[in-house]
Amino acid sequence: MERHDGWLLTDLFRALGHRHGGGGRVEESPGSPLDQLLVACEVLMSDVGEASMRAVAARALAAYDELDDDGKRAFFSHITSAYDVDAEQVRTAFRRWESARDHGSQGQEELVRLFDVVEPARQQLLRRLNHAPDATLALVGMRADLRRLMRRDPGLRPLDHDFHHLLTSWFNRGFLRMSEVTWDAPQELHDRLLQGEKVHPMASRDELRRRLQPADRRVYAFFHPATGEVPLIFVEVALVRGLPDRIAPLLEPGPALDPAQADTAALYSINNALDGLAGVSFGSFLIKQVIEQVREQLPHLTQFATLSPIPGFRHWLAEQAEQGAQDGQDGQDGQDGAAGQDAELRTLVRELDGVQQPADLGAAPGDVERIRSRLFRALARYIAVERRDDGSPLDPVARFHLGNGATAWQLNWPANSSPEAWRQSYGAMINYRYEPEELERRHEDFVRRRTVALGGPLRDAFPDIAATAHDRGPAPSRRVSTGPDDRSAGPEDEKGTPSMPPFTTIYRSFAEQVELRPGKALFELPDGRGITYRETAQTVERIAARLVADGVAPGDRVAMQVEKSPEAIALYLATLRVGGVFLPLNTAYTAAETGFFLGDARPRVLVCSPGRRAEHADREGEGLVVETLGTSGDGTLLDGDRPHGNGPHGERHDGDGSHTEVFDAAADDPAAILYTSGTTGRSKGAVLSHGNLASNCQALLEAWQFTAEDRLIHALPIFHIHGLFVAANLTLTAGASMHYLPKFDAEAIVGLLPEATVLMGVPTFYTRLLKNDRLTAESCASMRLFVSGSAPLLAADHQAFEARTGHAILERYGMTETGMNTTNPYDGGPRKPGTVGKPLPGTEVRVVDGETGRVLPDGEVGSIEVRGPNVFTGYWQLPEKTAAEFRADGFFITGDLGRFDEDGYLCIVGRDKDLVISGGYNIYPKEIEELLDAHPTVLESAVIGVPHPDFGETVVAVVVPAPGRQPRAGELLDFVTGDLARFKHPRAVRIVEALPRNVMGKVQKAELRKRYGDLFAGADA
Repeated sequence: MERHDGWLLTDLFRALGHRHGGGGRVEESPGSPLDQLLVACEVLMSDVGEASMRAVAARALAAYDELDDDGKRAFFSHITSAYDVDAEQVRTAFRRWESARDHGSQGQEELVRLFDVVEPARQQLLRRLNHAPDATLALVGMRADLRRLMRRDPGLRPLDHDFHHLLTSWFNRGFLRMSEVTWDAPQELHDRLLQGEKVHPMASRDELRRRLQPADRRVYAFFHPATGEVPLIFVEVALVRGLPDRIAPLLEPGPALDPAQADTAALYSINNALDGLAGVSFGSFLIKQVIEQVREQLPHLTQFATLSPIPGFRHWLAEQAEQGAQDGQDGQDGQDGAAGQDAELRTLVRELDGVQQPADLGAAPGDVERIRSRLFRALARYIAVERRDDGSPLDPVARFHLGNGATAWQLNWPANSSPEAWRQSYGAMINYRYEPEELERRHEDFVRRRTVALGGPLRDAFPDIAATAHDRGPAPSRRVSTGPDDRSAGPEDEKGTPSMPPFTTIYRSFAEQVELRPGKALFELPDGRGITYRETAQTVERIAARLVADGVAPGDRVAMQVEKSPEAIALYLATLRVGGVFLPLNTAYTAAETGFFLGDARPRVLVCSPGRRAEHADREGEGLVVETLGTSGDGTLLDGDRPHGNGPHGERHDGDGSHTEVFDAAADDPAAILYTSGTTGRSKGAVLSHGNLASNCQALLEAWQFTAEDRLIHALPIFHIHGLFVAANLTLTAGASMHYLPKFDAEAIVGLLPEATVLMGVPTFYTRLLKNDRLTAESCASMRLFVSGSAPLLAADHQAFEARTGHAILERYGMTETGMNTTNPYDGGPRKPGTVGKPLPGTEVRVVDGETGRVLPDGEVGSIEVRGPNVFTGYWQLPEKTAAEFRADGFFITGDLGRFDEDGYLCIVGRDKDLVISGGYNIYPKEIEELLDAHPTVLESAVIGVPHPDFGETVVAVVVPAPGRQPRAGELLDFVTGDLARFKHPRAVRIVEALPRNVMGKVQKAELRKRYGDLFAGADA
């Protein structure tokens, strides 16, 4: 800001203070960023000249940039209410206009006044904010924040309407400029494409190269003077022969087609790059401009068409079938003559839902054709007949293309095998064909008469539907909800699915805290040392440079198997910074166990403890780089040999060995893989996206009111979700501090309680703390929150801890695949022992009949299922397993059993899998059983989990002797310990003559758990 502007602001703020009765002394920067912003807004709405409006608006936007989500929500709520319409002025103006009309006047003057007062004052505020340099793009970003936050606060919708109204007028379509984007375009523009591509996301620059560099590819972007070189919309085109009927050939690597041999320009991806401009129309002839440009370059092309998703179809089809069934029960089928049609739809839904994954379709080609004919009729009805209240088609992508003058031409199935496409439309896609000479006429027909133009194979296959597709007025009387995929039409709808709300990645949230509080201690170590946010960021940059020098590109895995240290957290952050996928491994895993994970995930880099490097010597080469990291920062990862210059992928490093670029991650980009036990006995890698981590972290920050003022006692390991993605992520993103202990130490924790505010732990923590006489209400006086999870907490321990300290432990429920799902309340309700609370904001939890999927009433025990932005994207390289674990409506089947009580609290009552959770660690029995069964004295074995007072649950092995042999417990334990991490070792072995089985021959582990359930009752661990 120029000095002159500073004087103006000081005078203005002082004058405003006098008007409010303040004293004579006024600071130039009053209070917090929110206070500064609110004062600046009041100044803007006062009698201020244009000479200073620019400076005040710039100050306001700068203050806005410093707000967190709570501050932004408070700002939006304030201006929505404080700068609303004056209802009394509106009533007065309306009465005057009515009076003028009653007395024979046209009332033109009164009408102008009425128009003036019905406009909320906040629109004038936004116009004045737009006086700042580069303000329009900043306000677009502000609206993106508003759209994200108003999902939980619908009272902000009037403000969004104001933004939409003004942005529509500011972004005059006449100023749009179209330009072709090539591989030689600036890096920043490439990054915008990578970030904005949501229809068919790109994981790396190599994929971007495949869409820009080949001779048969074109990408066009639309720019506006208000956003400079930031694109508003971009369109991707492939030159092909014939209409494409599958998306894979357009996305997968392959030889480029000579453009001279092509006859078709296929528009396969259209994206709105700025969420803040959602719903703002840029005219109905954007595609026409693209076609004209391609046509000028390649005049021999004979057709122009899309290959588009059909995002709302599956939801619509399910609702139609369900509504038809309900109408049949109510005796209403005869009223609309749709009984046969609805029955056919119900049959079609059952058959399609029976196909678990696209690959299953190839098994019976005859069935594919039989399904296709009925599916196409339902698709044609959805596209051409079903309408919204305004008479336009239900499908948002159809509205966009038909509004641009296209013809619905050809249906394709199966055309897209991705899980998302299967969720939207069972993998169906549609070609919209653009005939240049007919575009304007068809556009007018659609706008004026809502005519849906059908042509080619689609028209010929369904002439009856084509006949009903013309001149449609209002929606049919039987209203159909289009579900979450039905949004206002526009280029962004080409995504085919609602994108995750705009978000800030974990790394960027950490970077914001580094800027806000660089000198604040992030880590407080047992030796008295503190490590600041700035120092941690510097370490992150050094490690990031090392990873890139080792060849890590976005999407590459970085495995970590090191002891807990601040540098290990820096490694996690550095991996996210460069776009890598973080793979933490339990330090207790043996070399054999680690080998499985490395072979399955194929990381580019493995970071291990210095003492374990020899174990991996034979793995180096063949794409794997092994680095070491010790607990004091020693090892090769942070040695003095620093890279500088350009990395292998063109990334820039400064000469001091720091990495200067940050990967611009999208919500669905993979961020981490955590391995979890599976039904086969082999671990599965749960792929967690940046959106998963960020959304879950944000929900917990709000639910637990975790802030920069908190001081966390961190005694958890950082190779699983509780210690890393809950405890560490909350601290890093809130700007808090943590007392960082290498492991659980009851004495150390009790000593730290007076200096801390939060402890997160597993039930074992609390059972051991209760044995310490120093644990008192006085020692916990500064504490505000104790959290327990990863295993059930005994109700007796919950009650004993509250009686001793005055604090009720807060239990929550989560798992590797979902992060946290539910929590007992921080405030506003009791924390109930034996329950895990209510769903977190944005997360849906239901209890269903495991066989039918029917939602059960409260009180009944069933399968727990979860849906939300926290739920993982799938199992690493296991698409069949991923598909099997999700319902058709997107709910993830957790494998846990539970019920909701009368207050809506979830109670976990068991698992329908045999997973054992001991001390917070997952143990799958089959792995242990296979080792035991290999012993010569063992015929067979069954491994179960039984209650344990210290670990919550522990492992017991039940063994049947081989004929003529007598197994010895000590000998069996020695036999398996070399291949198992310590936490997996059985704590007891029982020899039996035979295992209990049912009539089907299945071992009844429930009977064994009942038999040995009291084995450790009263044990003093």
